[in-house]
Amino acid sequence: MMASTTSVLTSVLDPAFAFVSAPPPHFASALRSPRGSSASPQLGPASPSLHPASLPLATTPSAATVVVLVSLAAQRRRQQRRHMRAVACHAAPAVQEVPAGLEGQVVDEDAMLAKSDFAIKPADLIIVCKEVLGRGVGVKLGGANDLASDFEFCAPFVGPIGKKQYLEALGTFKIPDAFPDSNPNYHFFRVDPFEPERVWFQTRKTGTNTGEFMKKPPTGKALVFPPEAYSIRFNEQGKVKEFTVGYPMDRRVGNTGGLGGAFGYFYGVGNPLPIPECKPYKMSWQ
Repeated sequence: MMASTTSVLTSVLDPAFAFVSAPPPHFASALRSPRGSSASPQLGPASPSLHPASLPLATTPSAATVVVLVSLAAQRRRQQRRHMRAVACHAAPAVQEVPAGLEGQVVDEDAMLAKSDFAIKPADLIIVCKEVLGRGVGVKLGGANDLASDFEFCAPFVGPIGKKQYLEALGTFKIPDAFPDSNPNYHFFRVDPFEPERVWFQTRKTGTNTGEFMKKPPTGKALVFPPEAYSIRFNEQGKVKEFTVGYPMDRRVGNTGGLGGAFGYFYGVGNPLPIPECKPYKMSWQ
């Protein structure tokens, strides 16, 4: 029974004694100068003669000591895992393996981005992009400050238009008022390896028409848009030079006639603009 108990203590305390043998700097002073006992002896490196496996059962650490030591050992392991993750983040990107038949046709995105001399690195650029989206890309108060003086907006059938026209158009549609629960469901953020100043991302917009829209009463219709491709291009000061929106990736999805952008809202509530571009795709040669 004594041997079994000692074995259990050994398996539990081994990590703890390893922790005490080489504690992190911020624990060292606390371990060597226990509070509340100025006369307490200093706790130095764990001696092999003090290992629990070599101690009689009667002199093994108390339950309270076990809890403290195991807690410290767990904290040390967490620190080691964080360090390993940090090292992994700075490791050189792995070489991509290209399947047979695709040699020379699949670019090494990591290698291309690593060669970029754009002032804002890819990970930081994605953060900037999300921050700009959080301010509405000009829609919300103060958001206009994110736009460069040479800003352009472009959609499949609109634009490119400049900053002034873009901000005026946003004030006309008032989509947030007409669709208070509108959610773009942004996802798949990535930096373009060919244009490292540009962030691409996708949307899966949803929204319910519970407010007046373009002077029409609410219809209560719940809209589901097709997946759409968006992008924001930045200058080296982090200002938005270009904003592209509303490019449907699969017109079969949703109930807006395969239309994205503002046109999808018009069609979805049953009030499409009287132009061919604001209607679902229809083959013209049959």
